Amino acid sequence: MKRIVPSIFVCTALILGLAFINKKEPKGIDFSAMDKSVVAGDDFYRFASGTWIKNNPVPASESRWNSFSIVSERNNTILRQILEQAAADKSAKPGSNKAKVGAFYRLFMDTIKRDGQGIRPCLGDLAAINSIQNKEQLNELISKFHKKGIRCFFNFYVGQDLKNSTSYITYISQGGLGLPDRDYYLKQDAKSIYIREEYNKHIQATSQLFGFSEEKISDEVISFETELAKASMSRTERRNQEKQYNKRSLLQVDTDYPEVRLAAYFQLLQVKPFDSLIVSQPDFFAQLNKLLATTPLSTIKAYLRWNLMNNAAGFLDSKLEKQNFYFYATVLSGTKEQKPLWKRGIAASNNIVGELLGQLFVEKTFSPASKQRVNAMVDDIVAAFKIRINNLSWMSNETREKALIKLASFNRKFGYPDKWDDYSKLDIKEDSYIENNYRANEFDFNDMINNLGKPIDKGRWGMLPQTVNAYYSPTLNEIVFPAAIMQPPFFDGAADDAVNYGSIGAVIGHELTHGFDDQGAKYGADGNLKSWWTEEDKKSFEEKTKVLVNQFNGYFVSDSLHVNGELTLGENIADLGGLTIAYEAYQMRLKKNPGKIVNGFTPEQRFFIGFAQIWKNNARPEAMRQLILTDPHSPGEFRVFGPLSNMPQFYQAFGVKEGNKMYRKPESRANIW
Repeated sequence: MKRIVPSIFVCTALILGLAFINKKEPKGIDFSAMDKSVVAGDDFYRFASGTWIKNNPVPASESRWNSFSIVSERNNTILRQILEQAAADKSAKPGSNKAKVGAFYRLFMDTIKRDGQGIRPCLGDLAAINSIQNKEQLNELISKFHKKGIRCFFNFYVGQDLKNSTSYITYISQGGLGLPDRDYYLKQDAKSIYIREEYNKHIQATSQLFGFSEEKISDEVISFETELAKASMSRTERRNQEKQYNKRSLLQVDTDYPEVRLAAYFQLLQVKPFDSLIVSQPDFFAQLNKLLATTPLSTIKAYLRWNLMNNAAGFLDSKLEKQNFYFYATVLSGTKEQKPLWKRGIAASNNIVGELLGQLFVEKTFSPASKQRVNAMVDDIVAAFKIRINNLSWMSNETREKALIKLASFNRKFGYPDKWDDYSKLDIKEDSYIENNYRANEFDFNDMINNLGKPIDKGRWGMLPQTVNAYYSPTLNEIVFPAAIMQPPFFDGAADDAVNYGSIGAVIGHELTHGFDDQGAKYGADGNLKSWWTEEDKKSFEEKTKVLVNQFNGYFVSDSLHVNGELTLGENIADLGGLTIAYEAYQMRLKKNPGKIVNGFTPEQRFFIGFAQIWKNNARPEAMRQLILTDPHSPGEFRVFGPLSNMPQFYQAFGVKEGNKMYRKPESRANIW
């Protein structure tokens, strides 16, 4: 299912990317990927993966091509087999997971039916927009749209209270933009202007395909969205949860933003009564309130119509789907052509009926042996982290004691949920692809709001088991490793410890370190947003993190595009800390199981090569630009350069010395955890 999980609760994922499990994989390091003509101390990224980078250009149907993409390609065959079998099985028990997954995939693949239906599934909603006579009638439509997944104007969700992690609370936050981020509306460089021009054309082209050929709404829609963008927090500002924890009474919010009519909105959604909520961005809602008061009703209706059309375009006929692909995939990410229909069907199934598909998937693929071995590695890495915390010279005993309590309190999850959610009431029908999407969204939405007043369900997951990723949740103080991450190149049961500690070990360390990065460190062992640091230790920590900010600000993708050291700080801390801790854990393991030289490389060298090969990556310029502007992760190249250039263990393993391009003077190196 398309679980509604705000980013503050799944605080830090390893990377954005999907892939799926396959048991037959290469073992250990891919020596053929290396380019030994490159000096390791000058460019370790290309030393470890240079030949692969040269020989693997981005396919026409992709915007990026990397380790995650390769795993996805190998394993999509498993998902395709499951989906095609389910779609063909007309004898599946009605209401069963298999029947629902099969019906969904069958309807997605029926492009003849979708083309024949055209925009008919949206005519009712379009008529509802047209029938609005005054602004007092807006709330009924906004609440309906939000349930269906059409996120106009603002966002609403129910999640753990950041300062009382044992209970749920209501949050409202900025939203309502058609472009990926506020900066796309505000920047004045040539590329940003070009994208806005293309967005204008895209709105008009989509409107014409919906039959609105005579009415031009693009200018007023973009103008309205730009005003929302001006009051929106930047990506960097939104990393700070303390600034976004603004608790207000519902009465106060209704008084402060009367035009938004939030009390009526919540009643229409049938949300259980509550006294207070969190307003994540008060300035945004002040601006929204002003816009609703001063903007002509005709412009607001045009904006609503665009939100409906924009949300629906990828679910309707082939002409709309292609137009939607052109702007959001080609213009924004540089992707040249659409994936084959069956691959798009896999992505849609994961997005909408993903947990149902995941249940069928783990039955075929998951290995408990992998879970046991990875769990043992977590034990080693936690032990190494404990030693490092005890040896930190810059931390006082008062703060150290609380840090150790938090480390000991980490929960861990592997593979897939012990208890699956109940989807017996989810209705998947044979009427239309988009209606199934709306019903699934409404099912998830109702499930979310029903959490109010209930105890926190600590067994729930924020990721599907077939997702190649991992995450740390600060409010649950837990690290989670879906089944798909426990496979090569991240974990290989047939590989030696050097490679596994450099790859999955670094991932484990990465997620653990997120509990102690610049934002995770603000949460206590109980998951509450509260300070547990002495003021002196906090200042020392912040001074140490500034070294990483400055380092990554100096990494340029092009002459005018560089990594945002503040936006990526949390991930960069986690990369450096995770790799350092994994290395210490591996050294402890070597005392029990001595390593050996393989293909001329020592165990320590293979540890670092294993790490670097995870991040091999090719990307189109458009995709790289979008990543730099919106993603809290640094590009793969710098996820290698950054941590390694700060680690004396790397210098020793490869003989890095002054004069090498990756060399940093000892006083300039970041050393935090």
